[in-house]
Amino acid sequence: MTTIDPPTTARASPPQSAGDDGHTDHSEPDEIVVGLLADPGLASDLAARVALDLPEHLDAVAAGHRWRIETAQGPVGLDSEGLLPMLRSGARLRREHGWDVVVLVTDLPRCTGTQPLVSDFGSDEGVGLVSLPALGAVALRRRLRRAVVDLVADGLLARRGVEPVPARTAARHFAPPVARVASEEEGIDSHLALQGTRGTLRLLGGLVRANRPWRLVPSLSRAFAAAAAGAAFGVFYSNIWELAAALSPVRLAAIVVLAVSAMAVWIIVDHGLWARPAARHHREEAALFNAATAATIGLGVACMAALLVTITTLAAALVIPPGMLPGGDDWTGAVLGYLRLGVLAGSMGIVAGALGSGLSSPEAVRQAAYSTREQQRRALIDADEPNAQAEEVPEAREQ
Repeated sequence: MTTIDPPTTARASPPQSAGDDGHTDHSEPDEIVVGLLADPGLASDLAARVALDLPEHLDAVAAGHRWRIETAQGPVGLDSEGLLPMLRSGARLRREHGWDVVVLVTDLPRCTGTQPLVSDFGSDEGVGLVSLPALGAVALRRRLRRAVVDLVADGLLARRGVEPVPARTAARHFAPPVARVASEEEGIDSHLALQGTRGTLRLLGGLVRANRPWRLVPSLSRAFAAAAAGAAFGVFYSNIWELAAALSPVRLAAIVVLAVSAMAVWIIVDHGLWARPAARHHREEAALFNAATAATIGLGVACMAALLVTITTLAAALVIPPGMLPGGDDWTGAVLGYLRLGVLAGSMGIVAGALGSGLSSPEAVRQAAYSTREQQRRALIDADEPNAQAEEVPEAREQ
């Protein structure tokens, strides 16, 4: 059920012009209502912020109209394959709320074949869609505003016979790795697709940003408790002090990387986060989602490791007198000694924390690792996997 927020009344009116008789033309310009429907969470927050200055940017590229932006919040339904039924849902919402055009903003990725999509539109229905992960991990508000302006001014308004301002059209073109490609889908005019390695990396960054890896730390509280206990052992064991002083910065860095990687792999395997789709049409996207999962878990564990090293270093400085540390005779040597000990003891704790992560429920880890919409999408795909596998068996026998 879509919940409509109070309409955001943001308008941009063209300047009044003088007629042939020298009098100012007070004729009322045509009003165009643009509806923004966004998934709850990050997509909804960004859509609300973009709606504030969207009329001004739309007026710059399609002048001569009054613009009114209305926002709505609520997940668009998913089909049996976890995809967004864009045209059907968008057209229904446009008719229900009296919008001239509607732009859906989702935190789910969208692809055509193997190409990730930033946006696409159907001018006949007046419906467009922007996929937030394809915008990357930074400058999301600016990129979302540009994508919405591109959809409305260059595509959706064609159904009303509105032409953009030719002199300003070139300023809205997207730079690589984004390019306009023709659509083979019924009802879709064209796509704005990511191209090449840069495009794939941008999508990967957007997927990780949507998953918000820092949320993993509180969900792994039991693992953090086990890691803290392991780190405390290093603080109170003098042989660890000597070993930390003897290790080079490169070795210490390598130990941290290995510890974080080991715990990330353990969490992914132990909680079944690695996707192994049976359906052939899901295999191409599985690699991308697995990469996003690995990056999300890795960054979440890295955040926990940074917090643990900080706490361990402060605890060592509180418990151990500087003169007892190897090389701690002066202030600089003591600071470096505490930091080295914090890194080594923290790394030991991270390895111990991997065992503690098994005490966390898989549901809690999945909720922390994936956005709500991604959890819904994966649940639908998992439910469809047995049927998809059964369909492939006869096909394989025929070959």
